[in-house]
Amino acid sequence: MGAMSYKFKKILSVFVVATLFAGIPGFASHAAGTAVTEESIEVEVLEAKVVQDVEWNLGNMPLTMLADCMINVGRKSDGMHIDVIVGTVGTASVLGVKDIKIWKKNSRGKWELVATSNGGECYNSSIGGVTITYADAVVGATYKISSVHYGDVDGYIEGEIETGEFVYNFPISP
Repeated sequence: MGAMSYKFKKILSVFVVATLFAGIPGFASHAAGTAVTEESIEVEVLEAKVVQDVEWNLGNMPLTMLADCMINVGRKSDGMHIDVIVGTVGTASVLGVKDIKIWKKNSRGKWELVATSNGGECYNSSIGGVTITYADAVVGATYKISSVHYGDVDGYIEGEIETGEFVYNFPISP
C-alpha cells in the first residue's frame, strides 16, 4: 500500500500543478490589497497644463507609433508634481494624455480614487504631455497613478500606463 500511496500522491501532485498552470475555468483570484473602491469620497478634479516640444530625455525609442509614455512624480513645496509624457515616431496630428487618475491606499489596504484630470492634447508634434499638481498629497501615504495616452500618426492608437504603488516620501525639490 505504501508504493500505491506514493504513486497516488505523485499523480495527484502532477494534476494539481497542471491545474494551477492551466487555471480553473469559472474561478478568479484577486491579489490582496488591489481592490478598488469608489465609496462616498470626494474626488478632486485637477487642471492639466499642456506641454509641447520640450526636450525630455525619452531614451531609446522603439519603432512603434506611440514610442514611449512615462509618468514622473516629484514633490515640491506646493504638493505632488506629476508629469505624463508621451512621444511618437514621426509627427502626430494629435498627441495627448487623458483619464489621469490618482489613487491612494487607505488604512484597510483598499485603493481610493482621490483625484482625476482630463489631461490635454497637442497637435502636429512628436512629443508632448501634461503636468499637474496634486496639492493634497499626504507625505508617507501610498499612491499609484494611471492614465491613457494616445496619438495619431497614420492611424489613431492609445495605450494605458500605471506607475504601480509608491510611498510619497520624496524630498522637496526646488
